[in-house]
Amino acid sequence: MKQPIVKPIDSDTILIPTDFTHVADTAINHAVYLAGIFNRKLTLLHVIEIGLFDNEKKGEEKLNDITQKLFKTSEEIEARTGIPCSYTTTIGNIYDGIGKVADEINASLVVMGTHGVKGMQHLLGSKALKVITNANRPFVVVQNKAVSENGYKNIVLPIDFSKETKQKVFWAKELASKFNSNFYILAEHESDEYAANAVRNNLAYAENYLKDGASLIKIEHAGKGKDFEKETLNYAKKVNADLIIIMTNQSMDLKEYIVGAYERNIIANEAHIPVMTLNPVNNMVSKQGHLFNFGNY
Repeated sequence: MKQPIVKPIDSDTILIPTDFTHVADTAINHAVYLAGIFNRKLTLLHVIEIGLFDNEKKGEEKLNDITQKLFKTSEEIEARTGIPCSYTTTIGNIYDGIGKVADEINASLVVMGTHGVKGMQHLLGSKALKVITNANRPFVVVQNKAVSENGYKNIVLPIDFSKETKQKVFWAKELASKFNSNFYILAEHESDEYAANAVRNNLAYAENYLKDGASLIKIEHAGKGKDFEKETLNYAKKVNADLIIIMTNQSMDLKEYIVGAYERNIIANEAHIPVMTLNPVNNMVSKQGHLFNFGNY
């Protein structure tokens, strides 16, 4: 199936899935900040999951209770921030429901809390990652760390050999336009010459594209034979990162889920650093209308 063309931060709505927990409150904190900076409105979403043996009456009771909670939360957000905040519900599972609603309201961004990777999720893959790969939208995934007073000032960009890795620089520049960001770029080490050359090309591309909008660009190279996931997280902690931006791999097989996917572990990092995740697309259009094709280098 052909992947769509995506414009970064292109609509006027930020979607916030909520389960009314503390991490959902943290997601609201980030979303409110971003909505204020980018002049967006907010939509709260709760996915009502009805069990196989639940009857229609129980579903209606859940819907009434959830609607009241969403109404109160949206009213509180509007009163506190002045940012328009609506709400909606959908019945189904979170893996499909969040992406479906994001498409329906044309969300520019989804800001979502995650409880990390626990128990059986180590074997089955984190719920957050499954939600993300089922939705054609950029996500900011948070845990318990509120947005910094400087916003996303220090941003880590891991760069590998894939052509898709270039796509993160467009959203990075959008953020830099508001936060005057410092970019800390970590280049993956590749022993294969073709892959190493691709990393160099991607690195040069990112540096050239970001140089006009960044306050600082610093480049480091991961060590030979080092685990790139661990190197990324160590680097992020070292520079006191406010955000890590990664691309997702939508073709992960069962082995990758069991052993431990790079994306999953970055999202559920122990330092609770917020992570922006982007699903790869074939083409991207800048806010100025320029079309970028990522079919080859």
